[in-house]
This record gives sequence, C-alpha cells and structure tokens, in this order.
Amino acid sequence: MTYVNALKKIYSFPKTAGAPTLERMRLLCKYLGDPQKKLKFVHIAGTNGKGSCAAMLDSVLRDAGYRVGRYISPYILDFRERMTFDGEMISHEELCEHTKIVLDAVSKLEADVKKAREGEETPFPIPKAMLDGTSSDMPVQFEVVTAIGFLFFLQKRCDVVLLECGLGGKFDATNVIDPPLAAVIMGIGLDHTELLGDTVEKIAAEKCGIIKKGTQEIISYPQQPSVMSVIGDACVRANARISVPLKTELNFIHASLGGLDFKYKGKYYFSKLAAYYQLNNAATVIEVCEALRRVGMDISEENIKNGLAKTFFPGRFEVLGVSPSFIVDGAHNEHGVKAFCESVMMVSDAISGDVTFVLGMLKDKDPGKALMPFVELALGEKIRTKRIITLTPDSPRAMRAEELAALLSELVGGKIEMIPIGESEKARNKALFSLLSDTKPNDAVISFGSLYLAAEMRLVLGEFLENYRPEI
Repeated sequence: MTYVNALKKIYSFPKTAGAPTLERMRLLCKYLGDPQKKLKFVHIAGTNGKGSCAAMLDSVLRDAGYRVGRYISPYILDFRERMTFDGEMISHEELCEHTKIVLDAVSKLEADVKKAREGEETPFPIPKAMLDGTSSDMPVQFEVVTAIGFLFFLQKRCDVVLLECGLGGKFDATNVIDPPLAAVIMGIGLDHTELLGDTVEKIAAEKCGIIKKGTQEIISYPQQPSVMSVIGDACVRANARISVPLKTELNFIHASLGGLDFKYKGKYYFSKLAAYYQLNNAATVIEVCEALRRVGMDISEENIKNGLAKTFFPGRFEVLGVSPSFIVDGAHNEHGVKAFCESVMMVSDAISGDVTFVLGMLKDKDPGKALMPFVELALGEKIRTKRIITLTPDSPRAMRAEELAALLSELVGGKIEMIPIGESEKARNKALFSLLSDTKPNDAVISFGSLYLAAEMRLVLGEFLENYRPEI
C-alpha cells in the first residue's frame, strides 16, 4: 500500500454515521487488541486552545525525558501532523503499515456484523445499534484515524500520549480510553452548535464527557462562571480533583512578535508562541504539569520553562516575518477571533505602518457574529487598516470571497476597502502578490479566519516574503 492509497482508503470512510455512539469505536479497538488500554494519556477537550495545550505539553514532557506521542485534529499542512512521536510526524511507511492493519480489522468487523445478522456467533458481541441500522456498521473517518494513532503510539512505546478530542468529548472516538492520567478542558465557546448544542453550557457538558470516574486530576482553562459550574458538577460526579489557573497569580509582562513574557505563581516564563491568548493556555499547561507531578511524573520547573520557551505551533498567531510583519492565525469562531484581535492589539506597537488583512471564513461559523471583534479592531485607532482582502478557503463549507467581502463592507459601513479574490488558486496567488507588492517594511499583512486558510497562507505568504523587495 502506498501513502497516497492509504489516504484514499481513509477518506473513503464516511464522516458521520447516524446517532452518536462509542460502541462502534470500542468494537473496532477490540478487533485490534485494544491498543489504547496499553497506553497512558492526557486527554484534552475544548473549543479553542486544545492544539496549543498539546504542543506546549509535548515540548515540556520531552524536555523532561519522556517518550511522548501527540494526537491532534485538524492538521495544517500534512496529514501526518495528526500523530507525532517525540516531535516527529508518523512516517509514510508507518502510516501505511498501521492503516493496513486497521483496514483488515474493519473488514473482519463488517463480515462479523453480517454473520451476526444471520444469527451466527462472532468473536465479539455486535452492538444492537449496528445490527438494526441505527448506527453504521462501518467506522467513520475519525474513528479509523484514531485507531491508526493508537497502534502507532503503542508501537513507539510512548510513556504518555497527549490525546486531543476531535469534536465534543462524550461521544468522541478518543473517549474509548480508560481514565487518563489527567483530563484537560480548554476554552469553551460556541462552535459546532448543530452537533454539540446552542449554548456554551450545553457544549461544556459534551466536552465534560471526558471526565471519568477514576481520573484523579482534572484541569480547566479559566472559564466563564456558568461553564465553570458545569465542569465543577462533572468533577463532583466523577469524584475528581479540579485545578484552575489562578488569575491573581498570573501576571502579564510583555508581548512582542518574538514571544510572550509572563509570571505565574511568582515564577518567570517565556513562551515562543507570541499571541496574547496563549497567556491563559500556558498557565493551564503549568497546572497540568503540576497535576502530572502529583500522579508520579518527574517534571522539574526547568523542564516547564524550557518546554514553553521552545514550543512551536504552526498557524497559531505564527509570525512569518517582522519587517514587514507577516502573521498567520487560524482563528475562525467568535471566541477565537476575539482572542486573536486582543493579540493583534498587544503587538500593535511593533506595527507603525499600514495593515492589510487577508481573510477567509467557513459559512457554518456564523461569520456575521464571529467577525464583530474584528470589525471593532479594524475600525479602531490602534492600527491603520489599509484594506481587507477576502479569499475563498479550500473547503466545501467555504464562504465565497465575494460574499464575505459584501458582509464585511456592510459591517464596517463601507469605511475600509474590500478586495475579494475569487479566481483559481494560481490566478488568486498572482493577484494577491500583486496587491501586496506595495507593502513597506513597517507595514503588516495579517491573515486569519480559518485553519484551512492558515495552511494555505503559510505557504503563499512565505513564498511572497522569500521574494520580497521593498520599493525604494
């Protein structure tokens, strides 16, 4: 099996399959020998900040000498980013090897479902929902990918796996694991409301599905009171200890395009991740490290400081250049856009010239509501917004560039120039390069609105910078 064929096989599975359930994923794992039961995890759920949390913890734990697996969703540039070991992506050969094993298990599972429907015995009991058609008898994409990850992490003999939920928590495929070393609930906001609920409290309840009896340590990002109440109730039911970063102990010092300086509990830290929104993420990670110490892991203060200082995470307020300033962020929902705008404000002193925003959104993210913090930023006095360029992200759920430009023009009252670029990729990039050709060394180009767009813009803007020559 080639790498391309492996991806084709993975993408051939449906994305959704009837009523949400973990029974199908549990059954698939049984056919694979339950690899997840032979691993230790830190389980991470939340609307925003999951990936940043996992990236920071990965860096800290590797500095402490642990063999660390990391499972994230979605990826930015390469599918293999979804599962890494000691900072390295799964190899093409390893992905093919584990995909074949999972596909063989799926074939056996499907054959046994047919046997069970005909009254024959099977190695494992087949869930009623799969037999009567309420739930698909075929795993969905995320279940297949998660199973591949479990096999990979077991093969690598990971000491700990940082396991990021794909969507929600309660019925997320990752939630087939036994009680983890620690469960982490990152920032909760309104996203995927059609699946998780239309209030932050309902969404929090879904995310809290990862809080199991037997998990000693629960760590939460500092949430709004109503969300914190939901998380607290879940911890009481599970008889689990909860830790939350203390706002009174968290002191912001300075944010620049080079990183973030802060103090927590009287100790100085530097994060290479420049966004102001990483402040609470980093404090949450420090609390996770303290929790992991309580369950027996050897993590020194020096490990935490080194890990935070070395963490790299593409597409999260990533600074591609400083003269001119080029920044790429994947903020795409109301909670994320608000945090992104705060980060731009915090580094605005480093941008003395004009700012061009490059923006693309997905239609299902309620763009009108999500973009309100950006409208306030773009019309404010801290930065000089020169223009807004809208693009169509590479997704079937994308909002057309022209439609987004019309929406933004209405929101800003026509006060900012809107330039939609709706051509094919090659023509679009040429048009974008032409528009950016007047960028001066003290100007800034900032892209956000979708992780799909962030993946594209990292490459496109990187290419522009390589050939950038300021006008004299």
